[in-house]
Amino acid sequence: MAFEMGLQCEDVTVQRGGRDVLSSVTLSLAAGEALQLRGGNGSGKTSLLRAVAGLAKFDGEITFARGVQTLDPGYIRSHEIHYIGMESGLAPRLTVKENVSFLSQFYGADPRDSLEQLGLARHRDRKLGALSSGQQRRLSLLRLMLDPRALWLLDEPFVALDDDGQMIVRTLIDVHRERGGVVIAALHDAVGLPRAKTLKVTAP
Repeated sequence: MAFEMGLQCEDVTVQRGGRDVLSSVTLSLAAGEALQLRGGNGSGKTSLLRAVAGLAKFDGEITFARGVQTLDPGYIRSHEIHYIGMESGLAPRLTVKENVSFLSQFYGADPRDSLEQLGLARHRDRKLGALSSGQQRRLSLLRLMLDPRALWLLDEPFVALDDDGQMIVRTLIDVHRERGGVVIAALHDAVGLPRAKTLKVTAP
């Protein structure tokens, strides 16, 4: 599968509680490109991800396009975006295998060797809540593997991951970009994405 979608943000401002938490951000990404958002806590990185995903109200323009064709943002947000936030969105009382089964049925996909790729095969019968935060973080990446979508919005994707976990994330991103996928990752630590643009975000 090859993706050909690009993204443009023009003068995007996000408010929360009556004040700006992100002000006048402009950026452009073509198919296969990645952007790392840099900035401390409260700088607006997550707010930008949520605005692009359609989860936060914003002023300005966010446009999705394929070549010269502007795409319907409602459709794109429903079918072509993965937003992976700080919370896994998985059920801690279910086992790893049960969570995988739920997601695979939800997306209509075959999980195949996904647990092996995530380094979680030997934990398949453990409840998610009994795993370390890093292991839970790994499992949250499963939806990226089950349901190919053009744009990945990743909020601190390396948090709590060991070196092996970070390599898994980088490999998934590299493969996605080779297929023409676009990635925006919010980062505030020393870990970065190779061959990625950088946007420094500061609180208004």
